[in-house]
Amino acid sequence: MSFFDRKKKDNDYSNDYAGDYQNESSNQPQMNFDYNNQGQDPNQQQPQQPQMDQQQDPYNNQQNFQQMMDQQYQDFNNSQDQGQGPLQSNTQELNGNYYEEQPVPEAEDTQDWKYTEDNLQNTLAQSENLKSQLRHELLADRGYCNHVLRSVGSDQTEVRDNAAERITKINALLRKWFDTDEMANEIYLDPNRNYFIFSDQLDANPENDVSKMWQQLTGTLADHNLMANAISVAYDDQVNQTWMNYQNAGWVDPNSYLLNMYNDLQGRSMNMAATPAEIPFEESYRIQHVSDKTDKILDSDDNLVMEVSRTANQQLQVIRHYSNGKLLSRDIFDGNGVISATQFYDHHDPNKVVRENFYRQDGTLVLIKSYTNDDPYIQLFTQGNVLISTFDTDEDLIVWWLKNQALRQMNATIFVSIDSVYYKKLLSLRDSGFEVIPVIMTQGQNAKVITDLLSGKDKVTAVFAGSDKVNSYLNKNSKIKMDISTLTDVETPVYKQ
Repeated sequence: MSFFDRKKKDNDYSNDYAGDYQNESSNQPQMNFDYNNQGQDPNQQQPQQPQMDQQQDPYNNQQNFQQMMDQQYQDFNNSQDQGQGPLQSNTQELNGNYYEEQPVPEAEDTQDWKYTEDNLQNTLAQSENLKSQLRHELLADRGYCNHVLRSVGSDQTEVRDNAAERITKINALLRKWFDTDEMANEIYLDPNRNYFIFSDQLDANPENDVSKMWQQLTGTLADHNLMANAISVAYDDQVNQTWMNYQNAGWVDPNSYLLNMYNDLQGRSMNMAATPAEIPFEESYRIQHVSDKTDKILDSDDNLVMEVSRTANQQLQVIRHYSNGKLLSRDIFDGNGVISATQFYDHHDPNKVVRENFYRQDGTLVLIKSYTNDDPYIQLFTQGNVLISTFDTDEDLIVWWLKNQALRQMNATIFVSIDSVYYKKLLSLRDSGFEVIPVIMTQGQNAKVITDLLSGKDKVTAVFAGSDKVNSYLNKNSKIKMDISTLTDVETPVYKQ
């Protein structure tokens, strides 16, 4: 029973019992007056009634009257609790006037809190969605700014400063709304860039981690509707066949292509017409067959002059030149049977190469690599045999080739394994507007280099991890802020043969 219902009952029962009291008093023999004057003419003068002493009349005693009312009210409640129905009065009821409880109408706005609560829940849900969207957009923008810093040259000061300023503002907003800015961004993959997977040498039979890296990088880019081509920098006459095997195995996109530094410098990528080489032969020479793939050529005194090796289809592969029984040089021929390189050996040590000459498809000299202290290590020539430049290391030649020839005037991103011997040198390409992103497949790879990366020494701001475990390791141990993405896990080849 509500407070308002209880008050109403108090008033109703007080009125009813007051009426009963009046009726009883009218039946007393010493009293012949009616408190309500029921049935009397209001204009008729009432006879004067004898006055009773208030001390002798308990009904005129206000305290006794109130005690009687309280007792009857208590008796009524007790009877209701015991299921006895309404309390019956010992007095005669007048005019059939029974008490009936009337329902209290509810206020029209008592259920308004339901609508208010629903509105609050909707507002909170909308707030969470907006915060989630804001977090995604802030991290995406910060990832893009980091991408700009990785790919813009150091001389573009204004662009780099603007990107750094945006990152500072984004970090402040992350701290404001999420109490921290320690959140790793996903690596931003720009559809307007060209992507390349760098390899020192394209192994014909790579280890599992290597082949899986190719598959995972290919799959990750495919998820973004992108494709990665490949770069290799080792001299390899069989590299084109190896690349076809990679495509057939499903490790790379079948529409991707390979850039090999020596193929490019020597003009093989131009598919120009080439004339197969011929074996130098004099009338006094004679041929001695050693096997189906090997012949020896002797002079008139039976001294060894050359040893010729061929492929299974009898195509010229290697010619070794001898003098006085010592190896002088070795000619190497490409898949078209055209001379590709010549190696010269130390007269005192037949196992030591002192110089290598590399030729274009038209036979002109393109590159000399010298392994003595007398000559520059690498000399690069034009097609007209004019010296272009000299280099002290292979790394310097590779960087020159990528910047000035292979990727010239190209917005390129290069993925390189942390194990590559050229990894550190390739980072210098960032100063020329190229983006370099290392790939770490396992935590045990090249610990020294990974330590430099995590400490910030190499200023690397983006890394691809081969697994979530490696991702967690990098996040936990990194001393700098980096964009870290996990490569798509590929158990089976992305493209089946």
